[in-house]
Amino acid sequence: MPLTFKAEDWALPKEDSCIAPDNVWSNKDMDPSPAEHRTWTGWTFFTYWVSDLMYPASWATVSSFVTLGLTWWESCLAVLVGSVFVATVITANGIIGATTHTPFAVTTRTTFGYWGSKFVVFNGSTDRHQSRAVIACFWLSINSWSGGKFVTVMITAIWPQYARLPNMVPVAQGATTADFLSFFLFWLLQLPFIFIHPSKLKMVFNIKAVIVPIVAIGTLIWAVKIAGPEAGPLLRSGRNRTSGGKMRFIAFMTSVTAVQGTWATLSLNIGDFSRYCKKPGSNWMQLIVFPLINTIVSIFAAISATCCYAVYNEELYQPYDLLAKWNTSAGGRAAMFLGGLAWALSNVTTNITANSISAANDMCSLAPKYINIRRGQMIAITVGVWGFVPWKVLNSAANFLAFMSSYSIVLAPIAMLMVVDYYVVKHQKYDIYEMYKPNGIYRYVKGWNWRAYLALICAFAPNLPGMCHAINNSIDIGNIQYVYMVSNLVAYVISISVYLTANHFWPAPESIIEVAVHDVIRPEKSSLDSADEPPLEVTISHL
Repeated sequence: MPLTFKAEDWALPKEDSCIAPDNVWSNKDMDPSPAEHRTWTGWTFFTYWVSDLMYPASWATVSSFVTLGLTWWESCLAVLVGSVFVATVITANGIIGATTHTPFAVTTRTTFGYWGSKFVVFNGSTDRHQSRAVIACFWLSINSWSGGKFVTVMITAIWPQYARLPNMVPVAQGATTADFLSFFLFWLLQLPFIFIHPSKLKMVFNIKAVIVPIVAIGTLIWAVKIAGPEAGPLLRSGRNRTSGGKMRFIAFMTSVTAVQGTWATLSLNIGDFSRYCKKPGSNWMQLIVFPLINTIVSIFAAISATCCYAVYNEELYQPYDLLAKWNTSAGGRAAMFLGGLAWALSNVTTNITANSISAANDMCSLAPKYINIRRGQMIAITVGVWGFVPWKVLNSAANFLAFMSSYSIVLAPIAMLMVVDYYVVKHQKYDIYEMYKPNGIYRYVKGWNWRAYLALICAFAPNLPGMCHAINNSIDIGNIQYVYMVSNLVAYVISISVYLTANHFWPAPESIIEVAVHDVIRPEKSSLDSADEPPLEVTISHL
């Protein structure tokens, strides 16, 4: 008898939601976080960002600015400016998540509508729109490939012949058999971490926050030492510095935008973590820690890249390229192995926290009957990791920056619209019960808030030509390319202006409430509640 698989075979057992109506399929992972899971504090956010920012992509980002013609201090300044913009949006959205304790995929219903939010979470249009779930999986894949490079470093430090492993992969792929084998080994290394619940990741952050800074400081000391007196002139004036005036400003602002693009996903999904906060005020730590730590990492990376160029005359903007230079002695190989291990751990934790969990929450929202956070993470770590071509993206500094900048032109205005909707339009008053009702106050027009989508389209349109040019510079777009170098700021200004204007002339009064309902105070949902009835018991704002 042939085996058959039906969709119902994969259905999860229906759970009793503490908040969703009985006729709406949900699961515990989509409910507001229960009190016992609200363990995050300001210190947790400090260690979270130390662990997340101390990772290879942050190092590579600022190092690639150096290779594109900025001095080390100009590169660090670009990181600082970009980080301040990012931290502002992350903190604002983090407070929303810590207030409502709902995941991003649910919270966004208040801005884009019950059904419209699903388009934000995942869309499959044929143009270059990219959804948050897809981008999270893409970034998961890129970090996994980078993690595989560190596995190569570790194995080579023990068995140098691994670097000479016969290659069976076509040269056109830009990768070798050893690269793909290391990629697979790294994938196996990070697989067990997806079974750790987000509310229990504090210890992982603490371990990484100690180990990785030691390696970063060691790399900086090594780079300065090997450069010796040759480092001075380069650090003072740079190398191949972009000419002054307009060209240098363009390079600087492009770098600022690239920094924002790197963290565009977390600007949205920070609520998936801040929902576990004890108090919303804990999020203010992010406003200080994010720019501070990111700038410190950038200083280490930019100086190291500049010093190494003085010695090797190579653009070494990836940490694994730097570690490979330590293969000169027994002691060097030991440091090479430990450094590779630390950076690999860094990639694992960043992948889990910043990418797999955000993708899983989105999938859970799209299909709660079949997907919970655990299943979502399994999909992300299999399809998400193996379904893309990260070795092509990481092949050059130019491709790396083009990728980081391009996808943020959609995610940046979405993040800003959520901020404006909560703080300005809704006056910091949401009703979490209504978020779970298809016909509730956040239905708008057939489940879609056309005002938010009008603002999103208007914010995206001016940046589309620039994105096409950044990916394929043979496309001539004239002076509009200068708009793209500040794409995030342009998106912020346009999305805010259009959304506030639309809400002023065509408001949605049903979504404006007098009393905020930000928390669940009863232990169980009454079976008498229906899809359109308010909760029978009084709820209060949890501010």
